[in-house]
Amino acid sequence: MATEKIMVGIDDQVIELKGADKEAFIADRDARIEAQRLLEAEYEAKKQLRIDAITKLGAASGLTEDEINAIIGAQ
Repeated sequence: MATEKIMVGIDDQVIELKGADKEAFIADRDARIEAQRLLEAEYEAKKQLRIDAITKLGAASGLTEDEINAIIGAQ
């Protein structure tokens, strides 16, 4: 990654980032990627938790998924 060239456009000029600016850009990019990955993992976990809850509720109550969604206000 040390040889990776990072070019940015400022107005009508394209420049290559070097040194501390390049390191800061890479750190920010990596942090954003990790934050997005965490958000997606949290979303998937919540989605699975909802599916599991609806399944258990349906099994215990005899209600269909559509009926449960109507009661809880499906999104």
